Amino acid sequence: MNYRILGRTGLEVSEIGLGTSHNFMHMASSDPAKCVEIVRECLDCGINFFDTAPIYGESERVLGEALEGSRERIVLATKVWESSASAARASIERSFRRLRTDVIDLLQIHNMAGWREVTPAMQAFQREGRIRHLGVTDRRPENYPELIEAMKTGAYDAIQIPYYLGEVQCREEVLPLAREMDLGVIVMRPFSHLRSGLLGPKGSIARMPELKAHHSGTPGQALLKYLLADERGSSVIPATGRAGRMRENAAASGGGALSPEICARLEALVS
Repeated sequence: MNYRILGRTGLEVSEIGLGTSHNFMHMASSDPAKCVEIVRECLDCGINFFDTAPIYGESERVLGEALEGSRERIVLATKVWESSASAARASIERSFRRLRTDVIDLLQIHNMAGWREVTPAMQAFQREGRIRHLGVTDRRPENYPELIEAMKTGAYDAIQIPYYLGEVQCREEVLPLAREMDLGVIVMRPFSHLRSGLLGPKGSIARMPELKAHHSGTPGQALLKYLLADERGSSVIPATGRAGRMRENAAASGGGALSPEICARLEALVS
């Protein structure tokens, strides 16, 4: 596993992290043992960056249990989705308890919800040393103008946004400013917007002879390598509900980067 610095936070994070949105949202209640298995698989692969949120069902609680005893070697990120400072403070206190930690490395405003009202409450926790760094997330490209407005305040150290093969708006509008401000960039949903015909043993990616010549892994790993070729990203956080999948994802880190030519060919598949 290779590691990158999460912007101006100085935190060293694994190139591949674990997102817990849709997978843990359901499994944390129905099959918590499977969640623990996936987290331990991540740790075995050198993954040290874990992202969760209060609205992901029992995800925070199960992640806190699974990471107990490993807290010192991981970077832990969660979120707050509230519209007032008082509600935000209560949510953050619950996150501490569920995650079984006294310090959260990165606290993010979930989908920019109430960011103007909630940020002062987050900063108060930061001054107390209970929150190390602040961030913002948004999964809606149409809301990028407001995301950029928030970035320019200087209050946040990291952003989390969807970035995937064929995505242009993030690459052209958001990432240049993130680099200029030295913000960490967490890439969510790296596979979610892809046409199914690209993946699988008979998909377009698998049939690319030039890719086969330079990449012996799976099409999914190739897509992760494509994202890692953009050095503005800090960590890509695919989610999974399958044991063994995070080991496959982790293997996308290392083994040589995809060349600009291969990246251009991949982009041509979705242009």
